[in-house]
Amino acid sequence: MVGAPLSMEDLTDAQRLDRFARKYAHDSCQVKEVRRVPHDSLSGYAWSVRFVESS
Repeated sequence: MVGAPLSMEDLTDAQRLDRFARKYAHDSCQVKEVRRVPHDSLSGYAWSVRFVESS
């Protein structure tokens, strides 16, 4: 499909970081790391997002 959003797997590390940074920006959070981690019930993996809150 033309114009379909890329899945998280298709993004580079920098693109994933940017996507989560925009998602959490309204909460004054700065995303530091996004990585794929094993998970038993979510299709075998999940995304771990590490961030810091600024006041």
